[in-house]
Amino acid sequence: MKIQYLGHSCFRLISDMGTTVVCDPYNTDMVGLQKPAVRCDAVTVSHRHNDHDCMDNIINNPAVLDCEVTCCADDIAISTLPTYHDGEKGAKRGGNLVFVFCIDGLKAVHMGDIGCLDDELARKICGCDVLLLPVGGVYTIDAQEAKWYVDRINPKIVIPMHYGTDRHKFKLDGIDKFLSLFDKRQIQVIQNDSLTLQDVPQNLHPQIYVLQTFTD
Repeated sequence: MKIQYLGHSCFRLISDMGTTVVCDPYNTDMVGLQKPAVRCDAVTVSHRHNDHDCMDNIINNPAVLDCEVTCCADDIAISTLPTYHDGEKGAKRGGNLVFVFCIDGLKAVHMGDIGCLDDELARKICGCDVLLLPVGGVYTIDAQEAKWYVDRINPKIVIPMHYGTDRHKFKLDGIDKFLSLFDKRQIQVIQNDSLTLQDVPQNLHPQIYVLQTFTD
């Protein structure tokens, strides 16, 4: 499985067979990052906000999954868990879908714009191999709440997303608040946009991988 970070909350997940899923594509003008043109077999949408559901630069005609599903995109199994975009059961910002992917024997979870602490959700995805997790607060869980999920889920790998950068057009906390909550030995800053996993990671404690945003 290859995981490529396209910026904000957008990732491209690629199986060994080449099946490709793009998660939460964003609008370039709204976010301030330049989303690349990509091909894929399916797009997953955690919720209908334009920094998570923009099909600009998706250059073929993939299936769009924006509701509760249990399905397959060729060799990638996809399922959803309904959650909330805020801590008031959706009263402020509506619902949010957490997407669970089984790819090449690995389990990856994209948390979308989760905005609440949910013990039942944490139990259902406990022990996943890869957790794609918002950490920037304001519109989602913040750094401390993200750490709450890491402690309960105990994933092998955490990849932070939805945090502020100097290119964002709206205010989010930066990644440093989240990273400061972990031992430095748990943090790996990758100097490119991708992480490739061939087997289930063997680390006992969660490792935080910071990926660079893809640029053309």
